[in-house]
Amino acid sequence: MGKMKLGLQMWSIHDVCMKEGICKAIEIVKELGYDGFEFAINDRGTVEELFGVKPAEVKKALQANDVKGIGYHASSRLLFENPDPILKECVELEIPYAAIGPAFYGDRTPHKKQIEIIKKVEKAAKIFKSNGVQLQVHCAAYGYLHDYKGRYTVDGMFEDVGLEYLQPEFDTAWMICGGVDPAEYLHKYKGYVDILHFKDYRPLSKDEDSEYILVRHDTVNDYHFGCAVGDSGVLDIAPIVRAAEECGTKWAVTELWNEPDSLENARISAQNLKKYL
Repeated sequence: MGKMKLGLQMWSIHDVCMKEGICKAIEIVKELGYDGFEFAINDRGTVEELFGVKPAEVKKALQANDVKGIGYHASSRLLFENPDPILKECVELEIPYAAIGPAFYGDRTPHKKQIEIIKKVEKAAKIFKSNGVQLQVHCAAYGYLHDYKGRYTVDGMFEDVGLEYLQPEFDTAWMICGGVDPAEYLHKYKGYVDILHFKDYRPLSKDEDSEYILVRHDTVNDYHFGCAVGDSGVLDIAPIVRAAEECGTKWAVTELWNEPDSLENARISAQNLKKYL
């Protein structure tokens, strides 16, 4: 199998992006040792709305620094309301993937509502696919709650929409938090996980841990156990990279929390991941 390339998700250095501007941030991304950049706009609309920079300027910055725009995290709410602005930016920036979260909280969401949401996801996924952009689900921890058929929420979404139109963008931290073995799940979806997020967090104590996914998820977030990838966290990087390469994953993408020194943590993460890529 070919080796994966290394990318950085925008949220990891969002403080730098907002302070320096998106074009300067892309330059810094290359200096940190990354070949790709994944935009993370979510509820803030589009890249142009957030940064006040035309897509043509952003594309120019990507090309000038030899950085590939690999993905675009979008708000499912905005995507359902009107996919056109997000799709337009993806096409203009030549970004091949767009991602949303699981879109509902498993069986905490009424069954009828779950079905309605999945139909909206399917509609959006087919629109994006017809325009050359693959829609993905960034598999947050609550994606491993159970849906109206007793499946993991993310499994149900892939099954109901079809992997041709909707594919996984797994996140290693949330896989572990959700009780899923990363290597096992990569093999389950072999050939369909083009982007894998490497996110890490410091182990919880027995008093802090919980059998319930959402409590464990909120504990990790609220008490900020995030860390640079491979920096005394929960990840065993080597077998995850090996499984990803066996399964055809194209991009290993660093994703960080609100780290106190985002650039240093991004740099450490790149150094640690490159030992295995």
